[in-house]
Amino acid sequence: MTKVDLNEMHAIQRKMVRMLKNKRKFGGAHTQTLNLKNCVPKHIRGEKVVGEAIKDLFNRGILMNKMSAGEEHCSLNPKRLKEIDEIENT
Repeated sequence: MTKVDLNEMHAIQRKMVRMLKNKRKFGGAHTQTLNLKNCVPKHIRGEKVVGEAIKDLFNRGILMNKMSAGEEHCSLNPKRLKEIDEIENT
């Protein structure tokens, strides 16, 4: 089992949060969870660290899950704005 580099994971999470903030995906506005991988360079998209970064954001409550049209969609949790700003600015 390989260990995930935390610095790399935080950098990926920062990119994902920025993308969602720029697209104004808070609360009711959502996008497919697969679209989170679009902000990551192509050579990293299939790696374990990307999946772990997404999973960690859901576990921490930064992302909210919504089933729409049979697919997983997500948005930023508007109740966690402080944590979202911390991720973006670190």
